[in-house]
Amino acid sequence: MGDPNPDGRIARSDARNVVRTVTGNAVQIGSLTGDLVVHQPGGSFDRPRQVPPTPRGFVDRETILSTLDKLLLGGSSAPRQFVVISGLAGVGKTAVVRRWVHEWAERFSGGQFYVDYAAVRTDSGAPVNDALADCLLALGVQHEHIPATLSSRANLFRTMTATAPVLVVLDDVTEPAQVPPFLPNSNGSVVLVTSSDRLSELALDGAHLLVLEPLDERSGLALLRELCGPARVLAEAQVATKLVGFCAGLPVALRIVAARLMSRPQLTIACLAGELADETTRLAAFSLRGEPLVSAVFDNAYRTLPAEAAALYRGLGIAPMRKVSVEVASVVLDLPLARAKRSLDVLVDASFLDELPGNGFTMHDLVRLHARERSMDEDSAERRESVLDRIRTHYLRKSAFADRAVMGKRMRIADLGHLLEGEPDPFPGEAGKAAALEWLCDERGNLLAVLHALADQGWDDSAWQLCESLHALYLNRRFLDDWVEASEIGAAAADRAGNAAAEARLLSVVSRAYTELGELDLARTRLERALVLAERSEHTVLIASVWEFTGRYRDRVDPGSSAEAYQRAIERNTEAGERRGVALATYFLGCAISSGGDQTAALEVLQRAHRLLLEVNDVRMAGRGSISLGVAHFRSGDSAAARRELERAVGVFTSSKAAHYEAEAREALAEVAEHEGDLRSARENLTRVLHIRRASGAPNLEGLVAHLQRLTV
Repeated sequence: MGDPNPDGRIARSDARNVVRTVTGNAVQIGSLTGDLVVHQPGGSFDRPRQVPPTPRGFVDRETILSTLDKLLLGGSSAPRQFVVISGLAGVGKTAVVRRWVHEWAERFSGGQFYVDYAAVRTDSGAPVNDALADCLLALGVQHEHIPATLSSRANLFRTMTATAPVLVVLDDVTEPAQVPPFLPNSNGSVVLVTSSDRLSELALDGAHLLVLEPLDERSGLALLRELCGPARVLAEAQVATKLVGFCAGLPVALRIVAARLMSRPQLTIACLAGELADETTRLAAFSLRGEPLVSAVFDNAYRTLPAEAAALYRGLGIAPMRKVSVEVASVVLDLPLARAKRSLDVLVDASFLDELPGNGFTMHDLVRLHARERSMDEDSAERRESVLDRIRTHYLRKSAFADRAVMGKRMRIADLGHLLEGEPDPFPGEAGKAAALEWLCDERGNLLAVLHALADQGWDDSAWQLCESLHALYLNRRFLDDWVEASEIGAAAADRAGNAAAEARLLSVVSRAYTELGELDLARTRLERALVLAERSEHTVLIASVWEFTGRYRDRVDPGSSAEAYQRAIERNTEAGERRGVALATYFLGCAISSGGDQTAALEVLQRAHRLLLEVNDVRMAGRGSISLGVAHFRSGDSAAARRELERAVGVFTSSKAAHYEAEAREALAEVAEHEGDLRSARENLTRVLHIRRASGAPNLEGLVAHLQRLTV
């Protein structure tokens, strides 16, 4: 090397390169700008195998593992594949990924990389740059040679993984931007991402999006047996099933209860299940060493929610409904439908809500308890009460509109005009009745839950008023168990509110449900108390109604005495000028007389009832009157008149789409047709009856099927 110039620089013509004792290649660089990266020679370090092993007690999940096999095992020449597995926090996404890696690890000769974002996340977010640096270190790049920028690190990662298939697992991703820097180019490579968020945007980068559901009861029990030992679970098999139910299919919850049982051999499954039975303390019971672990898992996901979605989450935690619509979310937030829908979408993407087929959303049981816990900690008592008050008003108002659409003008104890005044009718026009019944059926579970909540809050007037509106559902769709439960809650609320008329009304109407269930003693005691309360209220139309329901009960237990009850109902309705009540009681009286055998007297009474029902424009009951007239004519031997009445009834109920009564009319018409030797008509009518009853889920159709087969021979 030449001597330096006086200014310290070496003359270009005098520069010489001397390389001594170096093995391998040497590179001369004239000038350098930017980062200098020196790659280690291939094969000079062990390829990383960073993915942790499968946790103990892994069970089930065959379906999603099989799906992963189909998506990811295309061979070393296949393009890189990319899957996002989302689902509720604690549902077992990481375990599924680790199990799949355990099965197929040897396919990835370029290495296995694992980034646990939960472990490196800070309040300011997940340090993607640092995580990528860790992967480069695992590839043998020294600290001083790792580029400074994210894009340069991503480029280097792709370059160093370009020659052999690699596996990249990104666990607990919260933002789509945390993924692309880790996507390799090499064929046969696989990227597996887990997230509580659905990360739908990654589909644009070629990701397959999968959702992991909670374990079913069978798999939950299998996990408990695997962790605690089969003998211990078998010894308390029945209560173990309850324990698994309280965990609601969440593996993290099952593992916590298993850890508690394993650490305390004297703790029985029954005792632990007793701790979990109380919803108010259930989340606290999923703790180890005093740490509420399930709550902590949900807290991590909750903290990422935008403010409005978090407010909806907390509101749904204190709301009594298990199924949520956009309309209900709007009520909870007290915001327009469009904004409520956006917040619902955020909760769905975060796996806090599951979207139901058709319309609606539902919340996992433990998530609901966590949402309630967050509301109790973060919301004032006044805010929680205002949410419940809006829910109360919404369901009272809409149920009252539905009752009016379905039942029309009828006696009601509640006066909810102040709630309906100035409000748009959600069930207008000719289609209103069908739409109202559909809404009542769809909201059936929510309505019962709201009724319970109103009673628990001490809002007794609202409770019995809602219950009375629900008669529109129960009288038309016969959900007998719900009917009984709702009526007992409503009647007790009316009693506490000191409203004798309301209590009498609810007790008398529910006697129909008890009678149909065969609980005749309960039906009798409810009617006896209802009559005392009705007389005390001096509400004449109510007294008449109680006598009418008494007649319906006596039709079942003592037919000879039912006519007296109907006559009393007619007298009281006449006294009150209640024409529809007179018509109804007259109709039931005619039916009772016909069942007693005096068809001449029955026809006279039924014809009078039919006229009265048409005069008050009760087309549905007039149609039922035609069925009863047809039956009375047939019993009297006049099959031609019977056929005329029954065909008229079929027309009424077919046009009004009242399938239950259409089937009743057609069955009677088939009997008449068969008697006349018109087997073709009998078959056609019974075929329609069978179709209607199958569609409604009616049991015990074997006799009807056998009858049709006999007519076909």
